[in-house]
Amino acid sequence: MKVLFAMDLMENKAVRLLRGDFERKTEYSHDPLETVKDMIRLGARDFHIIDLDGARMGRRIHHNLIAEIRQVVEGYMEVGGGVRTEEDMDFYLKVGVDGIILGTVALEEEDFFDRPLSFKKTILGLDLLEGKAMSRGWKSVVNREIPSILKAAERAGVMAILCTSIARDGMLSGPDFDGLKRVMEMTSLPVIASGGVTSLNDLKQLKSMGVWATVVGKALYEGRIRIEEAMEYAD
Repeated sequence: MKVLFAMDLMENKAVRLLRGDFERKTEYSHDPLETVKDMIRLGARDFHIIDLDGARMGRRIHHNLIAEIRQVVEGYMEVGGGVRTEEDMDFYLKVGVDGIILGTVALEEEDFFDRPLSFKKTILGLDLLEGKAMSRGWKSVVNREIPSILKAAERAGVMAILCTSIARDGMLSGPDFDGLKRVMEMTSLPVIASGGVTSLNDLKQLKSMGVWATVVGKALYEGRIRIEEAMEYAD
């Protein structure tokens, strides 16, 4: 299992939100690049970077900062937020990003995965709230059934599914293990678990479930999980 250390970017700062609410944010760093370097010195290898302003505004905002972060991250790095066009995807591929998270455009456009594109480095961002997929920075309900979305992603050959429990995100209340299990039963694609990771026991249980990767965010910033401890569960 990969352990992905999360960094959410807003106004050139590293922040965390509660349940995706932009009005309920906590700032953790005014220098995200230096913070990533510090995390690497403590043993972090793989990262999950989200452009929150990009997600909210529907276009890339922090792409240059993300490109700088990529230069210091030697491990796996995935990026999401504001990726809407082929140009956006090409930009991140050129700067060496390993996984590009597509949410809104892939969820809302039923024929998106029928495009003649390579999706081998694409991650479908499946953000769930009360059993419904959400888009546009978690503000809009997607009027499509989850199994059909997953089948389209499988046919296109996407890299993985990023399954985020919005209700658990930033709440330090533990992952939605049941919801993750249901998604894993619906698809043969690797699953990345996101939302609610609070303790080392959570990491242990997620690894035993067979998730491909898990995202660690607020628990790290709040001191609930130390990087050195989390890496004990990383392959």
